[in-house]
Amino acid sequence: MTGRRFHVLAVLSTLLGLLLFFSELSRFSYVRELVRGVNTLTSPLLRFKEHVVSELREELGAYFHHVDVERENIRLRRRVRDLLLTEKELEACLTELDRLSRKVGLTDRFGRLKYSVSRIVYYDPSGFDLFIIIKGGKDRGFREGDLVVTESAVVGVVEAVFGSTSRVITPLNESFSSSAVLKGRGKRYIYRGGYPEGDLLHVNVEDRVRKNDEVLLTDVKGKIPPFLLGKVVRVERGKDPFFRKVKVKPVVDPRREEIVFVIRR
Repeated sequence: MTGRRFHVLAVLSTLLGLLLFFSELSRFSYVRELVRGVNTLTSPLLRFKEHVVSELREELGAYFHHVDVERENIRLRRRVRDLLLTEKELEACLTELDRLSRKVGLTDRFGRLKYSVSRIVYYDPSGFDLFIIIKGGKDRGFREGDLVVTESAVVGVVEAVFGSTSRVITPLNESFSSSAVLKGRGKRYIYRGGYPEGDLLHVNVEDRVRKNDEVLLTDVKGKIPPFLLGKVVRVERGKDPFFRKVKVKPVVDPRREEIVFVIRR
């Protein structure tokens, strides 16, 4: 149908509608019967149309719901894969920690301590082992005065804390000092560092001190268990007639160590 014919048909339909409206033909019974018959024929088609539209809406709703569920399933599957990967990484870390614990002989004495595992990254270049540098500093919350040990012996004390490293002075350093006792005896002394041997101060002449006695570093507050500091190598008469001169050899060689524990005070 051309555009001209369509316009002519539209005009004729309009004129026919106007004619029926103004002539009031709808009052005649045969016209009403005709209209009723047309309605009877078209009603099923209209109901069918509504049913189809309703079904189509439900199908579209179900489709979009299925798409959303599928997207959520994809997201959940990705999340599960990430969690499985994290679990495997955690298992690997636990395995490595267990291996490290067996390597350094970690015991239950660390169970009640707040500590961090660290690694020695630098040694005293002078060869006197007066200090070491360990990994971890302000980034791990290390503080000056934190005790650095192996499983059972003293490595040193944190002297300075930097961004990601810390400087630890050893018992060979003259700046190192701590409270100390002889193993099996309760009297407290002061250990003062020195190279190649430190000193146990304030040992009275009547105190029973022998060569090879073990010297333990102690915490005056009792929160840190004793750690081996060194062994007595010489007991001599001092310049002061009331005290003995006791030399102590530290037991830890820092250059033989790789992993240390930083006890957080």
